[in-house]
Amino acid sequence: MPRTADAGLEERVLDAAYQLWSRGGERALTMRAVARSARTTTPTLYQRFRDKKDILELLRKKAQEIMFSYMRRAHSAEEFCLRYFEFALKHRNEYELIHADWAVRLAREEARPSFDLLKKSLADRLGGTPERHARLALALAALAHGTATLLLTKGVPERISRELRHACVAAFETLVENAAGRSFRPNHRQVSEAAGARRRGRVSQKI
Repeated sequence: MPRTADAGLEERVLDAAYQLWSRGGERALTMRAVARSARTTTPTLYQRFRDKKDILELLRKKAQEIMFSYMRRAHSAEEFCLRYFEFALKHRNEYELIHADWAVRLAREEARPSFDLLKKSLADRLGGTPERHARLALALAALAHGTATLLLTKGVPERISRELRHACVAAFETLVENAAGRSFRPNHRQVSEAAGARRRGRVSQKI
């Protein structure tokens, strides 16, 4: 009698791999360890996944979903910053997995749920479309990631950690406020052209 496919295998593999990664990072994630934790065999695992990279890609998507669940609760760019740190500090291995080659995947225009959420948040506050604020969002994301990397350094005193978080939030606020000022500040060239047009109109009326 032919063996039936294990319908729940992929979910068990993903759960097992996620637990291994959460506890020990990439070093703990071997095909043999995943197979053992998922209650299957290594050959069966290789029938579903080509190698560890396939499993890592699924884990990255799962980690992105968890991170997004944190970020979606933010109601401002500044709160986005605090939620970002909360996720990074509580889920260090998942954070490192998401950001290991973030810039490379950015060039490939892969899905980045939390980054897209930041662009939308900026659009809601500043007006325009999310893509209009892509460069500002990228600057904010780089700022947050740099700060998170410092916070994750082993042995950082709580006082320094607190100061880093406060400094990053202040920088977030400054960048967003400056962007808001630019959004509502008339362009100097446009003002000069408009003034010139009005002067020409008055001259033509006199003639």
